[in-house]
Amino acid sequence: MVLRAAKAGSVLVTAVLAIAAVMRVGADTYPRYNDGCQNCHGAFTDGTSPGGTVFPEGDKHEMHRGAAYMNADCNLCHTTGDNRNPFLGSSNGTANNPGIGCTGCHGADYGGVIGNSAVGLRAHHAASGVTICSSCHSDPAPLPEDVRPTYYGTVDTAVDDPCNSPPAFLENWTIGDTLGLDNDGDELYDGNDADCAACPGDVNGDGQTDLADLAILLSQFGQSGDLPADLDNSGTVDLADLAILLSDFGCTG
Repeated sequence: MVLRAAKAGSVLVTAVLAIAAVMRVGADTYPRYNDGCQNCHGAFTDGTSPGGTVFPEGDKHEMHRGAAYMNADCNLCHTTGDNRNPFLGSSNGTANNPGIGCTGCHGADYGGVIGNSAVGLRAHHAASGVTICSSCHSDPAPLPEDVRPTYYGTVDTAVDDPCNSPPAFLENWTIGDTLGLDNDGDELYDGNDADCAACPGDVNGDGQTDLADLAILLSQFGQSGDLPADLDNSGTVDLADLAILLSDFGCTG
């Protein structure tokens, strides 16, 4: 009887630790926008911003969906019937993109048990003094500023460039400023972040992205390890790295 109770207790402890691990690694800070985000950032359908950002048409939602702005497919952000209170880590998705909600643009793919997670966003909040959720997560180091989030550069949205490079500024549609997102949470934005100072597709370090870089990437394609062509630091040279190089082709830093 004692042994059975001890075994049951051991199973319970293991289960609790497993649940805690799932909650801490890669979990969302809040399940939905109105579970806490609105306390600082206001309703998703108004123009409130703690940093004084001015949104087109005074509406964060319209900036995300409007054809003249981010032009995001509604299913990237929303789950059917969520009443403009999106889930941060899930959505309907599209034929071209998985349903990972807000983390598709405000996070990055860390692979493994973490998957798509807003590690950099949490780091940005912590650096800004917002520590309410700092004890709930065990995050890896955020991926560099120049690594594209999953939804960037796809047919479902106009958002394309995590470095928000001129003249297009394809990470920012706010009024009166040209700052994009602080993707890696170090409080350095766009070109002021060293990650964006050089051409992100420059594999061989010669200051430009050209056929020489493409040749190296193709020679390392499918390989794993610490390789120059692993542009997104995922551990493997794959199609995501090829996409970074092609989107940056012709760059001279």
